[in-house]
Order: sequence, then structure tokens, then C-alpha cells
Amino acid sequence: MSQVLVFNHHSLPFDSQSSARAAIPEFIQVTLRCRGYGYNLMLLDESMDPNWFQVQLAPDYAWRNWYDEACEDSGLKEVVRAFRSLQTRQPLLTDVDLEKIGYCREVGLKGESAGLSALLACHFYNSFLVSLPISEKWTNNELQAWVFDVDEDENDFSETGVVIDNIFSSESLVFHQGALEHRRAEQLATGKELWNKRKEFFDGLEFLDDFGTQLKTWGHRADILSKARDALLCMNDFVHQWNTGGFTDYQHEHLSTCGLSAKVSGESSSINKDPKKRSEREFWLPKGVKVNCQNHVTLPGGYRLHFYPESSEKTIYIAYLGPHLTL
Repeated sequence: MSQVLVFNHHSLPFDSQSSARAAIPEFIQVTLRCRGYGYNLMLLDESMDPNWFQVQLAPDYAWRNWYDEACEDSGLKEVVRAFRSLQTRQPLLTDVDLEKIGYCREVGLKGESAGLSALLACHFYNSFLVSLPISEKWTNNELQAWVFDVDEDENDFSETGVVIDNIFSSESLVFHQGALEHRRAEQLATGKELWNKRKEFFDGLEFLDDFGTQLKTWGHRADILSKARDALLCMNDFVHQWNTGGFTDYQHEHLSTCGLSAKVSGESSSINKDPKKRSEREFWLPKGVKVNCQNHVTLPGGYRLHFYPESSEKTIYIAYLGPHLTL
């Protein structure tokens, strides 16, 4: 399995209700931002309540208490919505996973003798640990750890040092941004991967069938596809912010705000008034409506990425990736 986060239940509980109350909104926002890198699933230890509500955040203060308070706070409306959308899976390691490591591996923090299950899972999946900033040892971007393996057949053991990537705040997420972007790029290196993983990385966008055909048969320059991928990621970020109140409408400038550096524009009036040229830019939406997808992103080599922002649905339909259409 790839592209999973591991929740560090070892970092609970907080020593006070006020500390927990202050930390949870940022924890939820950080996990939500990780979705932009393809991390849509968080692994939980099987001892935890899969719905989170019974998890003890602090003495006499469970996640349910925080949730009830947040529902009454208008300022936390979007945080509550994001919390409801968290996708989780248990256990941290399946029986198949444990068979692969021989049931004889432990991973623990340097200087401590006990192995920790969340660190074991994070090391096994080569993923990111998500911790709550409860104590100093969980507020390091990189955790120094040891891996202890026992070979029962050979009656031997080995111990090595490793680094566990740890995300515990918005600033910590920025620290890991380069690694997150690199892993995302590895997942989306080809047109087929872009298409096959569209729900994982571009859940806010709607890809039309013609666009899917163009991706699956992509045989052009890699830098063009890379720029198209970056544009799609920025569009996806915009759509999420659009749906959560960050933007009230679609404007080209909003894509720049979301990190798009390429030029975005519509077609000239001469093209839109020419029936033949306009027809090249018209595509059928799944709901049976033909629309003019004149909006486009300028890509290297004269290529264009055409799309249609749908205000009533607060989404963007991606229609065409290819050479410049007739001028």
C-alpha cells in the first residue's frame, strides 16, 4: 500500500482540555491539506474508535466533547465538515503485512526501549507519521528511531537506525513539502497514471471522456504533461476552496492564487463568433449539455489545456489536452 498517513496515537493524551481544544482544528486542516498530495487515507491503531469520538484527548475530554463544542461554534463550521470527511482504515498493519516482516520487527524512538506500533507501520509503508504536538519528542520534523529485526530461523538479530518523517503542524507540513511533492510526482509520471489516479489526486475535478482518451494515449513531451499535471493540481485546490467558502466564484486570477504560474485565458471574440472554430471547443458534459470550453491554460510547445468551470456545481470540467486548436 502507498499514499497513506499513519496517525500517531502514542502522542495522546494532552495534559489539559484547553491544549486539546486548541490543537485539533489545525490537526484536521493539516490532514486535509495532505489530500492535495494524494494522502486521502489515514491508518488508525485497532485500539482506537474508528469514528474518533471515544478517543480520549485529555482527562475527562474525548473527541466527542470537542466535536459537540465545535458544532456550536460558527467559526469552526468548515473544520467540522473536514473532520466528517476524514477517511480512515484499521488496523495499522494487516496479517499480510505482518507476514511480510515476519512478526519479528519493532521500531522505537532513539533512547527509548519500547517499540511503538505507529512507528512500525510508518516505517513499513515508508510514509508520514501525523502526530499531535503534545510533548517535545513529537514536535520534531524528523524522528530518530531504531529498527530491531529478529531472524528466528537463523537465531540472529539486527538493529539499524532510521528517520521517521513526522507531520505535527502547518509549519511541519511546509518542511515536508518538497518530499510530498516528489512522491506525488512519482505517482503521476504518465498520462495513464494521471487518469487512473484521478479520484485520488483530483477529486474536485470532472474529467470528460475525450480528455481521458488523450491522457491514456499520451505520447508527447514529458514536460508538457508535467505542466498539465501542475495545472490540474492547482485547479483541484481551487475547487476545494471554492466549495469551502474560500472563493465565491470562478476567476482566472483565483487559479494564480492557488499556485498556477501558467497563463490562463479565454478565446478571442473572433474565435467564439466563428461557428467552426467554436465547435472545436465545445464538449458534452455528462448531464447532456454542450458547453464552450474556451478557457484554457497555456502549456509548453503550443499545447493547451481546455476546461469549463461550472458555477452551479462548483467544479471544473476538464475537456481537452493537446495542440493549439484552430485559430
